[in-house]
Amino acid sequence: MVPFERVPTGDERQESRQKHVIDTLRAWVVDGKIGPDEKLSEASLAEALGVSRTPIRTALAILVEEGVLERTGPRGYRVRTYKVAEVKEAIELRSIIEAYAAKRIAAAGPSPKLVADLKACLLEGDEIFSSNADPQEREARYARMNARFHGLILEAAGVSIVPQIISLLDRVPFGAPGAIRFDDIAKSDRIQHLHQAHWQHHHMVLALIARDVSRVGRLFQEHGEGVKISLGLSPGPFNLGPSRLLPIVDPGAGATNIDEFLQDKDKQS
Repeated sequence: MVPFERVPTGDERQESRQKHVIDTLRAWVVDGKIGPDEKLSEASLAEALGVSRTPIRTALAILVEEGVLERTGPRGYRVRTYKVAEVKEAIELRSIIEAYAAKRIAAAGPSPKLVADLKACLLEGDEIFSSNADPQEREARYARMNARFHGLILEAAGVSIVPQIISLLDRVPFGAPGAIRFDDIAKSDRIQHLHQAHWQHHHMVLALIARDVSRVGRLFQEHGEGVKISLGLSPGPFNLGPSRLLPIVDPGAGATNIDEFLQDKDKQS
């Protein structure tokens, strides 16, 4: 088990600690910190988080119910695996929902507060790419900013059912905006890829301010293609070999890597 930061204890309320454990385990799965071949147990997770087995036991039951984990025997757990097609579908569906949310905002006109918050995200992104910090550090900072940017759009749309739908899609590995992951892409190309995605953010905000409903919808859907490219799920400007990142390919699904998957799709069309 890879060592992680311990959960704060002391006077923290039990309910808050329980939520922290659930959120942390869910984040580890979504971010790929726990692989699908890793056997999980109450004891190992309790040690990694520095808590008793009681909140771990509750968290594991909830994550199984959510479809994030699955049971392996009476006491074991592992990350639920997803087929390549399922990951692609989750990314595409999220793009469609975000496009719908953005079009609603553009039609009504974005509030001054939303524009200010989005511009703050743009400014932070610009600072990230003008920084000389380590690429990994910049990627982590970009992931946090990216999650805020997309969260602002979904919240501002004012559609009560959207958060529920998005929470379901976010359970699929690597689909959430805060989970920045790359397949076989050089470090320099990774930063360039994120920089291009951030320029799309700029155009999105301009389209919202201009109340250009059609353009903002297209931009959000195109934005999702970048996620698929970074994961090796879609052809892009990089020299991609077989997908080594994804633990989501189902060996029984025919295609065992992205090249074979794309070939299978070509045969079907």
